[in-house]
Amino acid sequence: MRIKGKSLRHALVVLLLLSGPTLAFELDDLQDRLNQTETLEGRFEQQRYLADLDTRLKSTGHFLYERDARMVWVLETPIEDRLVFTAENAADSLDEKAGAGSDRQRQQVGTLLLQLLQGDWHALQERFTLDVSGTNEAWQVTLEPKAKALRQRFTRIELKGADYLDNIALYAANEDVLRVRFFDQRPFDPSAAEAGNDPER
Repeated sequence: MRIKGKSLRHALVVLLLLSGPTLAFELDDLQDRLNQTETLEGRFEQQRYLADLDTRLKSTGHFLYERDARMVWVLETPIEDRLVFTAENAADSLDEKAGAGSDRQRQQVGTLLLQLLQGDWHALQERFTLDVSGTNEAWQVTLEPKAKALRQRFTRIELKGADYLDNIALYAANEDVLRVRFFDQRPFDPSAAEAGNDPER
């Protein structure tokens, strides 16, 4: 049976539309996108679900990222606290050397954010199996820990975003869940900080 030219073109368009999302976004695409971020500042809203107590705790704050330098994580409510991550100290935050409880989880989130923005996929792939899906406008990455020590602490981490990373969800082995939503994100202007508008305040 012969397919007429118009019908063939229509079939090819449909095929491309169906196959497009599958081929549209891969790990290299995500790395290229995040590697474009030299500086970034924004706010975050963090919610922890404690399974044993069946309760949720909410906190808010802001962050600052400078490529090849640091990630500053500032908690504003319900208490004030400040953590600074660098490439040198980030590795310990995902292993047994990290602190306990909420401190450990905040360190893990800060470390993940730093490694993602630095494009340090080699470090992440050493610890996790990565599953990337979606498109440039809405991508998602699921990280599942490889090592037994990590699996004893959490089962998976889900990342979602577009231009930047917008959401992190960390599912602990004890059924606790930590969710972080980022918003008001924009490139950081060092000249604004020098003028007295330092986002670390």
